[in-house]
Amino acid sequence: MILARTFIIGFPLLLAAVAAWAVHESRLSRTDRAGGVVVMLSQNEPALNPFLPATEIEREITDLVHEPLIRLGPDGTLQPGLAEFWRWTQDVTCWFADEATAKRAQELLQAQIGEKNRWAEWHLSSARVLQNRLLLSFSEPNAAGVRQAFEVVAGLDLKPVVFWRIERRTPLRKSWDRFMAGSSQAGLIQRVWFDGANACEIVVAGDSHRLLEDLHRFLDASEKEPASINPLAEVGALSEPVLDLDIRPGQLWHDGKPATAEDAKVTLEFLRANDWSLPNREALSNIQTLESQNNGSRLHVSFRRRQGTALCVFVNLPILPAEWLRAHPAAQESDFAHHAPPGAGTHRIALRDPRSLLLKPVHEDKSVPGFLFNFSASPLVTQIGMRTHTVDLVWPATDRTQLERLRFTPPRQRLVVLWNTRHEVLQHERCREALALATDTDELIRTLPGRLGHVDASLFAPGLWFSTRAKSPPFQLEQACHILAEAGWKRDDKGVARNAENPFRFTLLVPAGDTLHTRTADLLVAQWRQLGAEVKIEHVPDAQSLSQRLHEHRFDAVLLDQRFEVSWDQLPWWHSSQAKTGGSNFCGISDPQIDLLLEALSAEFDPDQVPKRVRELEAKLLPLHPLLSLFTTHDEAAAMPGLRTQGSTGGPVSSWTLQSLMLPPKRTQPAPALKLQLRSRDEEPEVQRPKTPADPISKLQMRLPE
Repeated sequence: MILARTFIIGFPLLLAAVAAWAVHESRLSRTDRAGGVVVMLSQNEPALNPFLPATEIEREITDLVHEPLIRLGPDGTLQPGLAEFWRWTQDVTCWFADEATAKRAQELLQAQIGEKNRWAEWHLSSARVLQNRLLLSFSEPNAAGVRQAFEVVAGLDLKPVVFWRIERRTPLRKSWDRFMAGSSQAGLIQRVWFDGANACEIVVAGDSHRLLEDLHRFLDASEKEPASINPLAEVGALSEPVLDLDIRPGQLWHDGKPATAEDAKVTLEFLRANDWSLPNREALSNIQTLESQNNGSRLHVSFRRRQGTALCVFVNLPILPAEWLRAHPAAQESDFAHHAPPGAGTHRIALRDPRSLLLKPVHEDKSVPGFLFNFSASPLVTQIGMRTHTVDLVWPATDRTQLERLRFTPPRQRLVVLWNTRHEVLQHERCREALALATDTDELIRTLPGRLGHVDASLFAPGLWFSTRAKSPPFQLEQACHILAEAGWKRDDKGVARNAENPFRFTLLVPAGDTLHTRTADLLVAQWRQLGAEVKIEHVPDAQSLSQRLHEHRFDAVLLDQRFEVSWDQLPWWHSSQAKTGGSNFCGISDPQIDLLLEALSAEFDPDQVPKRVRELEAKLLPLHPLLSLFTTHDEAAAMPGLRTQGSTGGPVSSWTLQSLMLPPKRTQPAPALKLQLRSRDEEPEVQRPKTPADPISKLQMRLPE
């Protein structure tokens, strides 16, 4: 009895004490960050790894603290970050028998200036001799004049340039280092690129016979199986795309030290050395050289492949100080949590503990708020903060009944159904079209739990400057049934559509362990049943099993999360060369015209030309119905009254972020590519890397959610 009385009397007192404490803490926080924004988060303290944010809120915190070289602006266009300007150029290197012949080639080219100035026609900006090499620099990466310039010197004694690929069952690096230190033939190797631990590709100028003998002698020692050394290609000169990024003057880290190209160089080297699943990982791995030039004001990057989307590697990729990275060469989550690196963003970390994180603006500006994030916030404390108006944002918004205004973050992925066009039923384009018309995505969004956005049929992420915002066909069940009947698919007495050979039957592969996937699959099967399709659901236990099934094309249809990336390269997913077993064209689409469009888009270096090429590709590919886009997924945050925001708040398609709480930045355009690249006579030319055939692409863009 006494215990019961104590509980009855004590519980309200305890509740009142908790409420009083919560109000006190919230008001104290508001006083400490005067004019700032208080955010209540249900998640535990995050590590804040800037390269692998676990949640959307972590990504947005990182975006405030760390600055990328190139930023994606609110309008979806590329904007300056740490890099004030960037430009693509092209370097061509020719090797001759001796220095005298190289100088003769230079004289022949200089004679082409004359009255007509063929250099301007070719976009040739310089021709320099370094020992037996002639280095040509073109101001455009797709300069048509490369061939004409090369024809002028082709009659001289040019050394052949040969690409070789070396593979071994065991790691190569130590044996390779011994070869480079001990072989007299090592000087013939002009470029080298390691493709993982057991393979590399090299570029050789001149006769390779004795070089190959030495390679086998060094690489095969103490090995049971000899290394495999195979030629890839032979060309007359080495042509390489080069990207220069000029660092914005006066940019400082939060500890007051200047940000330089060396910081960007070390950051990229750090990321290349680890195996994290980063956006645009493939382009990152194709970087050949990174060089800090002009006293740290320019990052000079050369690539081994002609890929215009390589620029996207630098978009929204946080840059960290070289000093911090060298002190943490194998940085893990604990390093970022307990030894947070300085950033160069608009906000710095002023206070951090397991319960909260305080970000303060770097510059004194009344229009830029500070941010206080409270972790592990209980529903009780969150409700008290909302009712006392001491909280501005609740993230994620779990209780919709008490939310006065919702904000939807930009979508990071969407759910799609990918068809295997080799399947006996799904190989028919009219069947895939009928399934699209029989899918009621509006019903899916109404029925399924929150975080669902809009439907966008474009192949690319919504909001980017080149996204077409292609519309999905509206739900038209009657029209879908008519298409099937017209194509020879009649219903039997069980309601299953059949043609002369097959019933309309297939299996839908679904990743296991996700409620959204499971419920979506059930609804899709029910909708398609009305069309006459008999669909069986098969759950895949893990990501590895799913990846294997996709690469081996052992599926009929599959429900996948498509991760959005800032890139316009779609070649890996739809090119016929990737439709073989092990390739990443899981759908199996094979069309020569689509291949040409994909190749042209991948090789496009000018972002302004990308929208036109994207429209051409989608106009050809989307009518084939290779996939069915269902909906994008978003985070939801609850914004309290009085919180100043920018942009639309009316629906899930808005691109609201923490950045939108600040005044929109002035929109500036990067400097146009210079038509003439000036170099001093005594400037040491950069060592470039080879343009080599594209290496296999193994990364899954269609992936399971983490």
